[in-house]
Amino acid sequence: MSPKKTLLLLVFAGAALLPGAGVFWFRSRAAPPSPELATPMLALDRLGALRNKPLFFTPPAAVFLKPDWPELRAVMSETGALPASPEATAREWEPITQDPGAWRALDRTRRFSALLLTGDPAALRPLLEHLRKAPDWTLTWLDHTSLIFERSPARAWTAKDLDSINARFASHSRAEQVAVRVQTAHRLTALDELQTANAVLREALRLDARSAPALTELACLQAVAGRWDDALAFADRAVSADRHYLPASAARASALYAFGKFSDALALTRKLVEAAPDDGETLELHARVTHAAHAFQEEIVALEKIVSIATAHRLPTGTWRVYLAQAYAADSRSDDALAQFEEALKEPNLTPGERAFAEKGIERIKSR
Repeated sequence: MSPKKTLLLLVFAGAALLPGAGVFWFRSRAAPPSPELATPMLALDRLGALRNKPLFFTPPAAVFLKPDWPELRAVMSETGALPASPEATAREWEPITQDPGAWRALDRTRRFSALLLTGDPAALRPLLEHLRKAPDWTLTWLDHTSLIFERSPARAWTAKDLDSINARFASHSRAEQVAVRVQTAHRLTALDELQTANAVLREALRLDARSAPALTELACLQAVAGRWDDALAFADRAVSADRHYLPASAARASALYAFGKFSDALALTRKLVEAAPDDGETLELHARVTHAAHAFQEEIVALEKIVSIATAHRLPTGTWRVYLAQAYAADSRSDDALAQFEEALKEPNLTPGERAFAEKGIERIKSR
């Protein structure tokens, strides 16, 4: 399991296995965030007339599409039935974001004009990677809450487009100006726009040199670039700036894990799980660390929760079941390991390596 990918997902924890949970979370001890910061209103304005054409959208966007839903549903119902609400539609489509082939099949039926990808991009990795390489789709919008892809040909988004968003927040509080940059950089990092993400985060630090979210996101960016010394240094600065900011501790744990300091990482992830026992990202990191630290009982508990969460959201569980089977086997629970390996093999999206590992595991258990 790659620590590089793990750290990428941890800046706004809780979305990879729970898409939509806490998407507009804003850490503030003062006033609540403005609508521009806390909702995808800027992205919806950018969509304009496309809001009433065949539109693919993620669960966090659904509630904001309710005013448009009668017309939008009528347009899309011409190519097949849809649930009665945008929330139910988004939930039905949610698993497709993990399977580009299934998404392509849906697009052939619906012929989407655009995709409104609101929420943490960590929850959308397979679809995002596919869209970035697809010649028939173009990224046309990126802000702190959302990404918009439009069917090509379309004007492509450029880093210069961020100027208008920053100008929109110029009269807002310094805290909101920092927050919009940090959340924007998070999306840029997910798209491998690392140079632009770095520039945006440096702007955030010029506004607030002790911003724990900005320092944490910089730790993430350094990790993606493979600079783990810098990643740990930024994570340490983030923890020093705000020891209560959990993503900073998660970033530090990921960096310690990358350096093979498993006991130190485990001490941190135990505290993180205690603070957020049902958070998917926290459980994922804890599972990786417990495995490396040979804390198999704790690994099993974390993996069981991950499988339960993924199952509830109809997300793929095969990879996690392979890991869970491995943990059961290490704990001498052969029957449980066999059951998990067999369940994993039922899923079509296992990698060839995972499938071979599961088949070998079954063979090994049955030969005993």
